Amino acid sequence: MRRLALTALLIMVALVVGACGSPGGTGSSTPTNDKPFAGQTLVVTSYGGTWQEFMEKEIVPDFEAQTGAKIQLAVGLSKDWIAQLRAAGVNNPPYDVVIANETWISRARAEGYFQKLPVEKIPNLNDVHPKLRMPNDVGVLALIGPLGLGYRTDLVQNPPTSWLDIRNYDGKAGIYNIVNAAAAQQVMMTAKILTGDYKDWKAGAEWIKASCPLKQTDFSGDMEQLLLQGEIVVGIIDAPAASRLKKQGAPIEWVAPKEGLFMFEQNVNVTAGTKVPDLAFAFVNYMLSEPVQQKWAQAYYWTPANVKVIIPDDLKPYIPIQADNIGLISQWDWEWFHSGPDEELVNWWNREMTGSCR
Repeated sequence: MRRLALTALLIMVALVVGACGSPGGTGSSTPTNDKPFAGQTLVVTSYGGTWQEFMEKEIVPDFEAQTGAKIQLAVGLSKDWIAQLRAAGVNNPPYDVVIANETWISRARAEGYFQKLPVEKIPNLNDVHPKLRMPNDVGVLALIGPLGLGYRTDLVQNPPTSWLDIRNYDGKAGIYNIVNAAAAQQVMMTAKILTGDYKDWKAGAEWIKASCPLKQTDFSGDMEQLLLQGEIVVGIIDAPAASRLKKQGAPIEWVAPKEGLFMFEQNVNVTAGTKVPDLAFAFVNYMLSEPVQQKWAQAYYWTPANVKVIIPDDLKPYIPIQADNIGLISQWDWEWFHSGPDEELVNWWNREMTGSCR
């Protein structure tokens, strides 16, 4: 009897251990044809707040259901993710997929932290606007927030049409300070307008200085508040934010300056040292799919990267930049910028603009 009882106990223990899986956390799930990544975990970077909530509610569940995998969101900011990548090293990344602004992604890309996205495993790349595919497919700009000029329709008689118009509003125009990547983009855009060469950044910087006083802020949410409160009547703002405020009833209109636009973008990358590359590629493909791109457009007015996404007529006024005019957006060689001009511009700005351009 004791032997039978012991045998039964051992069988029960084996069943429990088998059900719980290994200490590594992969679980008991095994891959099947319909759920090829069952038991695997994918670590994806995510901003906090409403972005995280949207990811958890609208993006993550369907992918997990389709693949059998689990997604772990690493909530934070671009600068923190890049710092963590560098601390861990190329071969031991804390993340499998990094979604961040190109100004930060470019630093890590130059150091070899990201790998080429294979079209054969990410077929939706074929439907991405060519302008949004990074060189050699090391990354893809999946979501675009075009940056133009917003203005108060009740306080501005002559709406801006050029980036050079910011000096026409008696000190009530808002720009970003050097903490925000939009400041460097404004400098390069201004240099491009004045000299034809955006790398001649000093010309752009000096022109902005000569346009003072200007209201500076470091956060897009603050720019929105400055416009809403009337502290500024014109400001650099992304189209999705302006559309959201307009939809809420604010007297704000957004214009694309005649010289072109710059952007807040979300660059999606797979880390070079990921241990689950195929799962990571599947997630990138999912992010570029029409249904997912449509979700971001409808909820937050992001310009889709996938040119097959159909913007409904009632949504078109809120997404002014689409596949047919995405060429209005200027792009910069951020790797060049971070090779020296970045530090020079920061030092110049702190010396010439911080505390004095008011």
